[in-house]
Amino acid sequence: MTGPADRQERFNPGRFPIDDQRVYDAYIAGRKSAAIAAAVRAGLFDLLAGGALPFDRIQSEMGWSRRGTRSMLDALTAMGFVVIAADGFSASADAVAYLTRGAEGSLWGLVDMEVDSFLSPAALLEALAKDKATVYGGEDPWKAHGADPEKARAFTAAMHSVSERPAAGVAERLDLSASRRLLDVGGGSGALSIALARANPELECVIWDIPAVCPIADEYVRAAGCEGRVRSEAGDMFAEDYPAGFDTVLLSQILHDWSFETGAELVAKAFAALPPGGRIVIHEKLVEDGDSGPLANQLVHLDMLVWTEGQQYRVNELTELLERSGFAGVERLRTAGYWSVVHGAKP
Repeated sequence: MTGPADRQERFNPGRFPIDDQRVYDAYIAGRKSAAIAAAVRAGLFDLLAGGALPFDRIQSEMGWSRRGTRSMLDALTAMGFVVIAADGFSASADAVAYLTRGAEGSLWGLVDMEVDSFLSPAALLEALAKDKATVYGGEDPWKAHGADPEKARAFTAAMHSVSERPAAGVAERLDLSASRRLLDVGGGSGALSIALARANPELECVIWDIPAVCPIADEYVRAAGCEGRVRSEAGDMFAEDYPAGFDTVLLSQILHDWSFETGAELVAKAFAALPPGGRIVIHEKLVEDGDSGPLANQLVHLDMLVWTEGQQYRVNELTELLERSGFAGVERLRTAGYWSVVHGAKP
């Protein structure tokens, strides 16, 4: 017979001895991304970043129902992104830093894109069957960006937001003091080029991307005050050889968008374009060898299914790719958070 103490301490019914929390927590986790994406799009964190506000003021400013406001604030408080104070509700420090519009390093653009391009189970099932990008109804994402300036701008903003903090990590950890001219292949907003130019006063960077992205990149460069050292140039990394005259080639978040075979072609082009002693720098979120995680990087495999033709690289896969392409002294360098650089030199 069990007594009151046993009933209080045992959380699994005898009939179901295996805890269901791991499965349930994984199932319910999608609500977290939905909640922060909705809050970002609506401007809730922007509102609360200025200090604590009472419930009624928040409801009025957001234009939500009372029940909806309570539900959202409860969820975000439990997640740690909203803090309850004596005078109301405020945004937590990390929400102010990474979920508000315009804050340097904010993930606002990336999270906001979830509202229009959420990785739903239906989208994932379609991508699993078709083995092709489905995010724009099956249209090639890069062609879609080239044809639609607003899509290009939204995607570039998302990639800029996810790149600013990692770019600072690369600039701090990677020694480019001997480099003078860097080609940022598919460089988007130029987040990496901006950070590297700031850290290396002798370095000139060229963001090489499709014509639709170049004017957007120029805006980011001007806003950063780097227009004398960083510039954009239109090009096609598939149809053209990489421009000559650079001692460093950077591919940041490029290889994971394409098949391993296409990735090998892009690295081979870098090897051909570089002079002896020139360097290749690959910036990616890598999966550790032996599939040991991190989970966040493993899950990006699923994003790639819906968005691109690619996948995340394991550390050994990327190292071997560079070595097979002819690069020597290949090294993996952890930079910031989930990010790493793999770099090598042309003999």
